[in-house]
Amino acid sequence: MTTQTLSVHMSTVQSTKDRILASAMRLQDSGGLGAVTLRAVGDATGLTQSAPYRHYEDKRALLEAMVRANLDYFDAALEKAKRDAPSPFGALDRLVGAYFDFARRFPVRYRFLLEVSREDSTLGAEVRQAFEAVLSLVLVAQQAGELKSGDAEQVSALIFGAAYGMADLAQYGSASGGARDWSTPDAAPDLAPLLLDLLAGASARRED
Repeated sequence: MTTQTLSVHMSTVQSTKDRILASAMRLQDSGGLGAVTLRAVGDATGLTQSAPYRHYEDKRALLEAMVRANLDYFDAALEKAKRDAPSPFGALDRLVGAYFDFARRFPVRYRFLLEVSREDSTLGAEVRQAFEAVLSLVLVAQQAGELKSGDAEQVSALIFGAAYGMADLAQYGSASGGARDWSTPDAAPDLAPLLLDLLAGASARRED
């Protein structure tokens, strides 16, 4: 998985609109939402400062496009998990792995998605619907005896909370004062396998 593939729907030749979207995501990754202005995006794309306004009415329209591009990634991850995994636990394992990998590589984006999920808006509902895919797989895996029993919503909250913690590790590093350098996304530990091992039921089947 690369930054490129998570930025936008990629084609051999990007449209100007897609280039603007990719630049906006890079600015968000490096400087947070405050760095994403239409003028800054125009500069980062190698366009005039006013060019983004021809494709996005305002900053909110651009942010919505950024969120939906990330949701498209999670939708694709869900479909792949359902298609390729041999069991409900295997599908959950793959999808959780995709969420954790995203949080580790793009911590600012992940936290922003969680913020948007709390909005009383159409976009907030779209994010919540995407997140509910995890809850659905948790329920199916529990029914199959492949995941420990318990409140499925709490299990899902644990998964998202752990991913949020990984996002913090990826962006800010360890607060323990130890010698390990977790200050870059690739150096942050992948906690998804450990979490799924802790949640696995007796009949869980994990792929090697």
